[in-house]
Amino acid sequence: MSLIYHLQSMDLEGQRLRAQTEMATAAIQTEKAHLESLERSLEIAKEELRTLEMNHQKIETDLKDTELLLLEGKKRQKDLKHARDIQAFLSEAEFRRDEKDRMEEEIIANLEAQSSLAKRIESLEADLATKKEVYRQETDRFATETEERKQRIEEIEKARKDLEKGFDEDLLETYQRLRSSQKNGQVITRVIDGACESCRITLPPRTVTEVKKRKQIMSCQYCQRWLYIEDGKVS
Repeated sequence: MSLIYHLQSMDLEGQRLRAQTEMATAAIQTEKAHLESLERSLEIAKEELRTLEMNHQKIETDLKDTELLLLEGKKRQKDLKHARDIQAFLSEAEFRRDEKDRMEEEIIANLEAQSSLAKRIESLEADLATKKEVYRQETDRFATETEERKQRIEEIEKARKDLEKGFDEDLLETYQRLRSSQKNGQVITRVIDGACESCRITLPPRTVTEVKKRKQIMSCQYCQRWLYIEDGKVS
């Protein structure tokens, strides 16, 4: 049983290393997606700022045109003779002044929006720069640790093949089948202080005695895992 226990230890370590790689990969992908989202937010903010700047230029041009029309209207006013013409001029002048006031208010609101957006862009750029540096460090660490885990898994697989040579084929096949059916891949468990290490339930004394004899494979009657007592251990 000691060989099976050793084999299982290697299998569980390989399983743990692969799980760590999967979790690290998922974490890196999540961080990458967050960076891409931040970059999109920054680009949207910059596009909004460009739109505000273009709108500002247009309003400025329209305002200048309106002011010019008002100025030209004042020059024409003194040439007006008829009441109808004067009334039409006054109505037009009032409309132009209202337009001028509206555009001036729009310019103020536009500049305030530009200022707010510029601050947001500055904050996003700083946040993005920081997160990019963290992401670079994380990907470097991820690459290093992944390579280390890969090398360790290769070592385990090589040692496992060597260890399998000492196994009875039927026993190895049974072990593999049970391993695939166990949720955590654990087939064999130690007996510690008369209890199953996996399910923590105290075993019948007769079961512990039979495990000590090592004449046959004994299973925990509760979790069904094979029981094993390490050499030199008294349980």
